[in-house]
Amino acid sequence: MRRALGLILLALGVFAVAGAVLLPTYVYPKLAKVPLDQDSTSVLEGTASKVLAVTDKGAGPVTEIRENAKLTAIGRVQANFARPEMHADTDYAVWLLAVQVKDDADGTVLSASKRQVCFNRRTSEGYDPGSASDPKCTKESSYVTELKDKADKDGEKPPEQNVYQAQPGLNFKFPFSTEQKDYQVYDDNTGKAVTARFTGTEEVNGIETYKFVQTIPDTRLETKSVPGSLVGSLESSVDADLYYRGVNTMWVEPVTGVEVKQQQQQHQELRPAVGNPTVVFDGTLAYNAKTIAQMVDQIDENKGKLEFLKSTGPLWLGIGGGVLIVVAVYLLIRRRPAAPPAPPRRRQRVPVGADR
Repeated sequence: MRRALGLILLALGVFAVAGAVLLPTYVYPKLAKVPLDQDSTSVLEGTASKVLAVTDKGAGPVTEIRENAKLTAIGRVQANFARPEMHADTDYAVWLLAVQVKDDADGTVLSASKRQVCFNRRTSEGYDPGSASDPKCTKESSYVTELKDKADKDGEKPPEQNVYQAQPGLNFKFPFSTEQKDYQVYDDNTGKAVTARFTGTEEVNGIETYKFVQTIPDTRLETKSVPGSLVGSLESSVDADLYYRGVNTMWVEPVTGVEVKQQQQQHQELRPAVGNPTVVFDGTLAYNAKTIAQMVDQIDENKGKLEFLKSTGPLWLGIGGGVLIVVAVYLLIRRRPAAPPAPPRRRQRVPVGADR
């Protein structure tokens, strides 16, 4: 009976130790991936000391610089299942991000952007097919939507066009098991990966986060044809270079890689060949309370599962398995105690003459 119990405990112990090894090395990498199906909305709110607004009340477009405006930016992320990369067991996902910024005072749309990116579901890195003979993502799966230079007809908005380009660096979130180090994060305005430096830890809504700060230096984005009055020129239209600089701050929960909080400080100005620059945007936007609460809920739902697979599960399985193996070995090698010696038999005396 003791031997049978020892063999059972030994099998359970070996199984537990094997689980302690497999959970972080095999199961965790398989499951620590963002879901393919995605449809989420985030809202940033803030103010701008100056912002360019273009309105059309029927008499043609009117350009003006508004001051001290309250703004709301709404970003929506949706999965694009029409792309061939989006299939079961894939390590890559194709998501579309659309952002619109409005003036709270009258609902005027101040800016709108759209981009689609194919990225690694584990690392969150945007994929660049480059010259790969068997690329994980096709060239057409990553693009930025821009407006053409001219409208097809006078008085109409220029049509959109998709410019296919890779979007390197982290997209949408940080990697699972984020470390206390610098990362390359994709910047929408420059279209490049820019270093986000780790600056310390900070608590946000009860969540311990890693704080990263991404500083974009003064960068020329493009040359635009703008009304002369916008840059202090008497000409009806002049060319001016659009420059941008900014500071993006991200508070990241390290186990899930989710950005609990995000803040964007941006400054844009037009610099004509002659004359002084004109500031067309200077403001700060950050996640509102509802969006932060949504991020916290997402973390609460997934953090415990990931920690079990990578740390707590292997720890307890390893300890439990080790104890079971020790007990099993003890039971198997322990000798059965020797039986006590039989008591000596007392010789019975036969009385003399008893057999007569």
